[in-house]
Amino acid sequence: MKVPIDLIEKARAAWDVSDKTIQTIRKRISTASALALDGQEHVERRKQMIAAVTAEPVADAFERYIGENELLPINYLAIGLQQSRAVGCIRYFDKSEGKGAVATGFLISEELLVTNHHVFPVNDVTQFRGLVKDATVEFNFEFDIDGTRPAAIAFELDPDRFLHTWKDLDLAVVAVRPTDKSGKHALRNQGYLVLNGARGKAGKGDSATIIQHPGGSEKQIAIRKNEIINVDLDDAIIYVSDTARGSSGAPVFNDQWQVIALHSAGVAKKDAAGHYIDKDDQIIQPIGDRIDEDRIVWESNRGIRVSTIMNHLSTHPAVVTHPAVQALLSPAYTDSRPFAFLSRPASDVERTIVAPVVEPAAPARAVAPISININISPTGGVPAITTSALGFTASPLTEAFVFEKKFEDELDFSDCAGFETDFMGVYLPMPTPSEDLRRKLAYLKNSPSAFTLKYHHFSAIQHAVRRVPVVVGLNVHSKWRYPELDEDGSRQDKWFRDNRIDYDVQLNDDFYAKSGFDKGHMARREDVEWGRTLARAKLAADMSCSYVNAAPQVPTLNRARFGLRGKWGLLEEELLEKGIENEEGKAGRICVFAGPLFNDDEDPVFKGVQVAMRFFKVVCWYDGDGELRTTCYRLSQERLVGDIAFEVLRFDEIFTTAQVPLAYIEKITGLKFHSSIADIDTNAGGEMPDD
Repeated sequence: MKVPIDLIEKARAAWDVSDKTIQTIRKRISTASALALDGQEHVERRKQMIAAVTAEPVADAFERYIGENELLPINYLAIGLQQSRAVGCIRYFDKSEGKGAVATGFLISEELLVTNHHVFPVNDVTQFRGLVKDATVEFNFEFDIDGTRPAAIAFELDPDRFLHTWKDLDLAVVAVRPTDKSGKHALRNQGYLVLNGARGKAGKGDSATIIQHPGGSEKQIAIRKNEIINVDLDDAIIYVSDTARGSSGAPVFNDQWQVIALHSAGVAKKDAAGHYIDKDDQIIQPIGDRIDEDRIVWESNRGIRVSTIMNHLSTHPAVVTHPAVQALLSPAYTDSRPFAFLSRPASDVERTIVAPVVEPAAPARAVAPISININISPTGGVPAITTSALGFTASPLTEAFVFEKKFEDELDFSDCAGFETDFMGVYLPMPTPSEDLRRKLAYLKNSPSAFTLKYHHFSAIQHAVRRVPVVVGLNVHSKWRYPELDEDGSRQDKWFRDNRIDYDVQLNDDFYAKSGFDKGHMARREDVEWGRTLARAKLAADMSCSYVNAAPQVPTLNRARFGLRGKWGLLEEELLEKGIENEEGKAGRICVFAGPLFNDDEDPVFKGVQVAMRFFKVVCWYDGDGELRTTCYRLSQERLVGDIAFEVLRFDEIFTTAQVPLAYIEKITGLKFHSSIADIDTNAGGEMPDD
């Protein structure tokens, strides 16, 4: 691969020191203390960082940093091997040169790969397609403990889904397809490396370990003679380490296996006349504005700081609102010790599909029976897939959850009117999200400025990071109900993702499987199960099983269990059904707004998703005197989650239900309710909860 000359010159301009100076720096590092090298402020940050992430006694790790201990715990090897799963070899055919190109890249989420801009020197998808052909990233391309090389697992890159490059940081981020080319392996099984945007992950004299595919060869690790020699630059870290062609885009680690930098071009060796020279002191002739990386001798290496990369992604207007980037900015995206398991690789999922021979006389739309063998990781993995109710013939998997996806892709919402604003005879619209909240919403694919999803009798607004609704507004009608529906116990909720927004911003059965959580309806099935005909009511009820209408709730809150009559449902029964006792006139209708109350600092993380512990409900109803009223409630499940396998949270107390002012809900959610709702709040001016 050719490296841009201006990139190498930029590195020299930022760190223009001789080999003799480097040796002097290294000698001082070997004798000076960490406090003398890094300063008190940096030492304190480093200590806090070590305490948050280390998988050994904090004192031992800190002693190593300050130079009093050179021993490493044995789990250092196991963690390193695990982290290496996310590092892959990038291969593609370079159309401009007419030959193959190789580099290193690594996963930073379950869908994004990062490498260098000079690996993909393009600005957009069109240029990518013009330069790159057959781009893949290969994982498992390495020697195992027996010295044999297992088959590599190749995934295609997907720039149409996401691509962002930035020349100034030598940065390229691109999406990867969720399933490998064989259809047998899920990308999530490789795990990913968290980019912790906080400073304090490295100091002078620390080791700079690099996992790489030099020259497109099997995966290797630079673990000897590597040392960080400068951490004072704003955007880069300077280190001495063994790297080679094809190492561009490799992750640079500290002793806690945190990624501290993205390996880029460093300072290349020159002769007295200013020519780049190889290891034999022969001049390397430039090819246009590039130089052959194969022959370069690196005097020092340069890596782009992870903190700089994260700051760029979180502030660049073209990408910060993209769901894939929003996932990197969520509090659930962390390498802190209690939640480190979230980014770890899962066991590979093996799928075997056996389709029997269909007799010629069989109807064309017959559903062929299938058998599926799935190994599930004990830490989550992929749930069993059932297709009996989906109504189509299975074919070999080309990506995860192909059966569910086919069913979901075919759903039609064109007849859905959604929440009716004049349902009560008064204008009661959906609440309006704040500007800050709007940046976190899921927008409709065919209408990028719209975010309201309409169903039958209710509408929803989806949070793209939390992957649950921000708010659901529903109309409840007492007249056209059909109590006989589902009375025979035959009700079977068939949950689906909404094809009008990206599937990735919605939860699915993979999250809920064996979690201990219910899919907690925000708009209850019973409340939207009405219409002028039984069929219409049934259709509306089935629509309530959208993942956009659900949030994780413990069974005690969501439904009847152990005689407790699910508290979330109990409140609705007492409030809604009491309000519609009188069928005649206004009292037969109610409007309800419901959703989670997010707390980014305290909500626990489960399977990579922060789970809201509290919920709100705003009810507009007519009292016995025919006066329109608004009543608001806050419900909590934080004391009911003892059965949920959170890493650090265990609760065993009873839950609470509390009436709160509407202003409190607006403050917590970032939603603004219309004055027609706010002005009739029965608890207006009431005490605001402290949280």
